Amino acid sequence: MRQKKIKVKGKEISYYETKDNGHPVVLVHGMSSSSSIFIRQLIDSVLSYQFRFIALDLLGHGNSDFSDNPEEEYTLAGLSDFLVQVDKELDLKNAVYVGHNLGANIILEAFEKFRNPKGFVLLGATPFSNPLVENIFNKGVNIDLLSKPGIDDSEVHQIASYFVEEDTKYPDFIPEIIRKADHKTREVLFNSIQKGKYKDQLNIIKQIDVPVAVYYGEYDQFINFDYLNSIEIPSIWRNLIQIIRDTGQIFFYESPADFNVSFEAYLFGAFNR
Repeated sequence: MRQKKIKVKGKEISYYETKDNGHPVVLVHGMSSSSSIFIRQLIDSVLSYQFRFIALDLLGHGNSDFSDNPEEEYTLAGLSDFLVQVDKELDLKNAVYVGHNLGANIILEAFEKFRNPKGFVLLGATPFSNPLVENIFNKGVNIDLLSKPGIDDSEVHQIASYFVEEDTKYPDFIPEIIRKADHKTREVLFNSIQKGKYKDQLNIIKQIDVPVAVYYGEYDQFINFDYLNSIEIPSIWRNLIQIIRDTGQIFFYESPADFNVSFEAYLFGAFNR
């Protein structure tokens, strides 16, 4: 696994890549996160041998540059445009796109611009209706906090606690990646969503004719499972949402043994249709 950088629209975008060839799998993290959230997939010897993983740090996150035009570039449309440009610069075709949390909404926003995608994977995420409905998120989620630009240390830890099951210790690196993200990303992104500046993803998900794998941690604090389960996803893999037991939002980090076996089966099928 190597860390690399690529210039996109005048900004350096950082990413990890497991190898130079093979079936490409693009991993997109969520808000106030980074590519390191996927470390237990990137270092998995079975997965990394079979597939070319590319895990990005979105603009304003991780080791990527911050935006000079946050009001435009930290929206779902703006971040998806950077993703598409990275896709073109790396000449990615026939890829599977994987998004965690709001990273899934970014890949759905970019859906029509990908070149012959082989599949989509939503991790702890749900397509957004436009306008947004209130019951997408669990009642205990403090949206005002998540959209707050400046946060103190106690608030950093409160956000970190959403990544795992309630009353469970989160990994030590989570507060670090939250602090490292440009504080403007939260405010701009949520404001743009509330103003409806994105495509209706319920319509997008119905257009996708390649396998869509949907994964959910059993004790996810963020996404309302009942809402997610009510969405019509015609090409959903195995005809149901895959639930990873005894885990929260980052189930793929918490329980890689369970997730990676299922993920491998999905990828193998998507690339061999």
